[in-house]
Amino acid sequence: MEVHGAHRGEEKRYGVAHVMSNLDADGKPTIRISKASNYHWHTDKPYHPAPPMLTMLRAVEVPPKGAGRGGDTEFANTALAYDALPDETKRRIAALRVVFRPAFDDSRPAINHPLVRTHPDTGRKALYLGNHSTHILGMPETEGRVLLDELLAHATQPRFVYVHRWRVGDLVMWDNRCLLHRVVVDAAMGQYRRVMHRSVVRGTVPI
Repeated sequence: MEVHGAHRGEEKRYGVAHVMSNLDADGKPTIRISKASNYHWHTDKPYHPAPPMLTMLRAVEVPPKGAGRGGDTEFANTALAYDALPDETKRRIAALRVVFRPAFDDSRPAINHPLVRTHPDTGRKALYLGNHSTHILGMPETEGRVLLDELLAHATQPRFVYVHRWRVGDLVMWDNRCLLHRVVVDAAMGQYRRVMHRSVVRGTVPI
């Protein structure tokens, strides 16, 4: 397991789990959308040399049924998305590397990983990108950003996405090496409490 530190003012359990919530300092629901927000498509901690292989999330409090889609989690399968790319695109991106950096933390050096990641257990290829990706190594920044945006839009089409509608007590585990995820935000996220416990399992250096 990876150890979690404090950020964004959230209450933490130092050790194997930490608390993620939509609560402000007074314990009231609020919507906080920023570059680092879980409301954007991302994979967990790709700015680490060896990013997490697995994330586990347990629902403690969630918006009530019928309150809207706020608080749902969407998962996009980037292995299926890679398979669906034209052969020409696969050849174009085969050797590219993506630079990742945590938002609002200039003290941590940027890390680069393959844009096309090979799963160490299955051998399948998957796109590796998301909210923390800043540019493509060795490519003009604007051109690289356009390519990343195009690939992200491709990977997050409805045909590659599963939506999990949380119930209290649900425990969901997912593979960060071939999945992106984000929290769905709507008015319910500003009205109802959403409290989750998260743990991540350290992975290996992407290849």
